[in-house]
Amino acid sequence: MAYPTLEKLFYKDASSERFQHHEEQLKLRLESESTFRTGIELENGELFCAVPRELSLANELVLRRERRVSALWRSLPTVALGAYLRGLILDEVVSSNEIEGVHSTRRQIEIALESAESAEVSTEGAAEREHAPFREFALLYLGLTDRDNPPAQPQAPLDIRNIYDAIVRDALDKRGRVAPGHFRTGPVVIEDHRGKELHRGVNPESKVVDLLTQMIALEQSVDIPEINSALLAHFLFEYIHPFYDGNGRTGRYLLALNLSRPLSTATVLSLSRIIAENKTPYYKAFDVTERRLNCSEATHFVMAMLDLIGKAQEQIIEDLEGKGAALTRLSQQVNQLDESYTDRERDLLFYLGQLTLFGAFGEIKMAEAASYLNVSAPTARKTFESLSGRDLLVRVSERPAIYRLSRLGKEALGIPD
Repeated sequence: MAYPTLEKLFYKDASSERFQHHEEQLKLRLESESTFRTGIELENGELFCAVPRELSLANELVLRRERRVSALWRSLPTVALGAYLRGLILDEVVSSNEIEGVHSTRRQIEIALESAESAEVSTEGAAEREHAPFREFALLYLGLTDRDNPPAQPQAPLDIRNIYDAIVRDALDKRGRVAPGHFRTGPVVIEDHRGKELHRGVNPESKVVDLLTQMIALEQSVDIPEINSALLAHFLFEYIHPFYDGNGRTGRYLLALNLSRPLSTATVLSLSRIIAENKTPYYKAFDVTERRLNCSEATHFVMAMLDLIGKAQEQIIEDLEGKGAALTRLSQQVNQLDESYTDRERDLLFYLGQLTLFGAFGEIKMAEAASYLNVSAPTARKTFESLSGRDLLVRVSERPAIYRLSRLGKEALGIPD
């Protein structure tokens, strides 16, 4: 039998002693040697996660898939890897915004990243700076790709407030935010489309700060497996609901930040997209944990989130396997080009082919190509002009000069249009 909720056991019990049996079952789960207790008291009891066989198996499956994801990841050449990462970032920011009804496009996020990559940008004071739309939000996700210099984990509630400022700057006007450095001071109620109350955020502000402090300690705990503590912290953040708006996007970024330690970058940068595609089970997982008779047991929440992580991994594996096969065909097609093509032209076509297969737009700036080819700008220009003369490239921008493969170019390289 699948691991039942305490609520389900209560309603299944038709005896006159079902309240006593419910208390006994709760005590049994809380005091089990395999249970992870957080010590964090919520409205319906202490937040905890038991470890039934279903949860153990779910964790094992996630780790198995991670090995496959990592193997596929390591097999990619640098150009393909960079293009794929960039596409994941764009999709993740767009998807996270979409869940909250905030419209943004991949092109808009790409422009935001390009406007910021030449400068070191901190989240400190993000609410006061001028920049391209969604620049700070995109930069946060870009930071997750730097394994050598990963973003710092929040050490205090104010760090979370700084992250929040970066995320909501271009989605909320100042009236939708609380005073700088602070959190929500008034009540907030989340309702469904029928007006039914789903959740009431923690109040007052002092309690918000206290629970955020405990959440940070939970994220850093060495007594709970990293994946489980990250998922428990994600539940807790949304339960606290420290802001009037923007909690979903902030919580999903913090989840990605915490999961970036035990999981691959590809998996972490796919979660918002998967959540956007599975909003019903995602929100249901919160509801199940908050039900009074479930006494703040988050076991089913953790299992539901592991299932979503698994879906993200399965899509990545399928995508990378297909793209890996296409990359092999691309290499073969480039090598089979006749002798009228120079080595430099072959290199540029292989580069553009990778961007087309793995990137969001399949475009290259002439300056970037010159750097990749290790040639001067005039030499790079001659190569582009030669391939354009064969109708293999299309110029999509004059200043800066940007090119992509034409339909004929894709056909020559065996890439579906």
